[in-house]
Amino acid sequence: MLEQLVSYPLWDDDGKAALKLNKTQREAIKVFINKVNTGTYKYVKNPCLCGIDDEFTDVLIAQKDRYGIPCKNVLCMNCGLIRIKDRLDDDSTAAFYKNDYRNIYVGLDIATQDFFNSQMRRGEQFYSLISQHINISQIKTVFEVGCGAGGILNAFKQAGHLVSGCDFGEKYLAFGRLNGLTLYQGELSTQNTAEQSQDLIILSHVMEHFNTPIESLINITKFIKPEGYLFIEVPGIFNIPKAYENPLMYFQNAHVYNFHANFLKTLFKSMGLEVILSNETCSLLLKKPKDWSVPNIGRFLKASHSSCAEKVAISLKKYYLQHMLKINPTVYRKLFSFLLRKTGIKDIISTKK
Repeated sequence: MLEQLVSYPLWDDDGKAALKLNKTQREAIKVFINKVNTGTYKYVKNPCLCGIDDEFTDVLIAQKDRYGIPCKNVLCMNCGLIRIKDRLDDDSTAAFYKNDYRNIYVGLDIATQDFFNSQMRRGEQFYSLISQHINISQIKTVFEVGCGAGGILNAFKQAGHLVSGCDFGEKYLAFGRLNGLTLYQGELSTQNTAEQSQDLIILSHVMEHFNTPIESLINITKFIKPEGYLFIEVPGIFNIPKAYENPLMYFQNAHVYNFHANFLKTLFKSMGLEVILSNETCSLLLKKPKDWSVPNIGRFLKASHSSCAEKVAISLKKYYLQHMLKINPTVYRKLFSFLLRKTGIKDIISTKK
């Protein structure tokens, strides 16, 4: 039935954004596209993590992202990962995050207190979630890769932990430093952080941005103490209808790979990490064993996860159809919550609790 109603690609390259853009975003997108068209930014082929290098295995899902930026997202029918077909090369990636990313994605050239506070609230949520699974009082040092202005780290700092972090955006880092945080520009490296020095490393919506995520994760794990922890959150494919009214909002030109929980659990077990927490929101808490060593995960990469791929292919069409017919459950949850607030029922319920 779905095959007859919906066909791929779900979205063509028409330049239309799925969200309202402010002036900063519109101008930043024009600048970015001009850099691509003039060759300032260069693209390279982006192979799937499962190791299958066959274009006939890929299904074209979308030809643009949520900002209307031309971006071919393909679904690998061997493993169920969604990835951009061609990505920025490493030099272009570094320049993009330094000069373009925040202007496009946040719409602000510099960090604001509101942005910092929103990160803080996220950090408090992470702190609560992690505390449910481990004795967080044993965590002394916390590091965040891709920390932005450092609001997430600030939540841990206020709880008494020693925090530090890194990011490419200097203007956002500067805001965090003004709030007393130890932050540096660039990637996690031994020049600024010693290996096996961190009790907990956080990657909040960062892993999907890595050009070579497996290699990056192995390198990051080296900085975790033996029996330390890695907390990762990425936007999960099967969480799309809960997170977005319009599924196109999920697709972003900066997201090199998009994951589902089954793939990630298998990947991290293959990396020799203990999976303590995993869900379809794609929040994962992992523990590094005392005797951890750099793994060989070749067998995992060659394994087929085709059943998950079929599920992803069907689910994306379902999410698309729900949006087009305006029957996405997220819409009704938000409407119900709005009505509760407007009628004062929500306050009554909170008071009774």
